[in-house]
Amino acid sequence: MANIAIIIYSMYHHVATLAEAVKEGIESTGNNATIYQVKETLPEEVLQKMYAPAKPDYPIATIEDLTEADGILFGVPTRFGAFPSQLKEFIDSMGGVWSSGALYHKPSGVFTSTGTGGGQETTIVSLLSTFAHHGMLYVPLGYKETMEDLRNVEDVNGGSAWGAATLANSDGSRQPSELELKVARAQGSEFGRAVHKLTRTKDVGRASSSTADGNPVDGGQVVDPIGAKNQTLNQPLKQTSKPVAVSVGNSTKEPEKRGKKKNFLKRFLAKIFD
Repeated sequence: MANIAIIIYSMYHHVATLAEAVKEGIESTGNNATIYQVKETLPEEVLQKMYAPAKPDYPIATIEDLTEADGILFGVPTRFGAFPSQLKEFIDSMGGVWSSGALYHKPSGVFTSTGTGGGQETTIVSLLSTFAHHGMLYVPLGYKETMEDLRNVEDVNGGSAWGAATLANSDGSRQPSELELKVARAQGSEFGRAVHKLTRTKDVGRASSSTADGNPVDGGQVVDPIGAKNQTLNQPLKQTSKPVAVSVGNSTKEPEKRGKKKNFLKRFLAKIFD
């Protein structure tokens, strides 16, 4: 069972609604999911002029939430075809985990919200640079489990192969449709399966590497390559008591007996030709 962090920024709750559907999809695969939100950077008086509602009741994301998770999904609205500055501030605080490689090979994905259907894919693409610098593995939604829904042109749907999305209208009046929520749940379930698969593969790879390096894998024991079973590390192999035989011609003689025969022949010839 994997632990997945969903990191969001949501001003008008469109992304938060998608995040709940994504979380539902993750949990349907037997994995755990927790939604976090990044800090707001706009002052309260500006938010009031924008008629922004109160923030959803999610804990504020920390760097530890990233390092402790087995996989990370980011949910953000579009700001001129890219992710908003609130998430950028959080990403800019990740220098420590970048230098330590703490997010290396950690699965990641993105879902988003746009006003009128432009920018959802470029917003996801704008996060790929962050994933690349951290060595994270980008997991797109793809089409395998969502082909029918993403090809549906009868209903409004902001999602694509890059990730789930919703169209909020230019004034934010439209909430995610059931079709968009269905795609979000599909992204959650597929991401959960991918994280579980990649986590298992990583564990197997570490075990194989330990065996190849001669490090203890199971109770401090390894299989000796020349046949000793469960030979404990650093314990010398038992020496055989039987002398090593040396082959001469068609016969096999022990070294000591061969030496005695050679000395006897030497003394015998010396007496004859003395």
